[in-house]
Amino acid sequence: MEASVELREPDGISLRGDLRYATVTSIRERMEQLIATGSRRCVVDFTGVKSVDSSALSLWLCCQREAERQDVTLVARQVPDDLMSIARLVGLESIFSA
Repeated sequence: MEASVELREPDGISLRGDLRYATVTSIRERMEQLIATGSRRCVVDFTGVKSVDSSALSLWLCCQREAERQDVTLVARQVPDDLMSIARLVGLESIFSA
């Protein structure tokens, strides 16, 4: 399943599909654009995500860097258990805290 990213008004991004190596590169630039053009707080909703691998963690870290550059607070909602497990494994579980 392909991944997609959509703007959710007024201050959010909705992710759908598989966040895996083959798909995250196609949505990274769009997510960074949405973060840069949105409000000072951006909620990323993972509810529609079906599966993840470590590339999803890399995507989140890239988005966090962009958010910091833009002075935007990035907040994760409904982070998949598999993604939290990967973050825990590498000692980064706190990056999903608001």
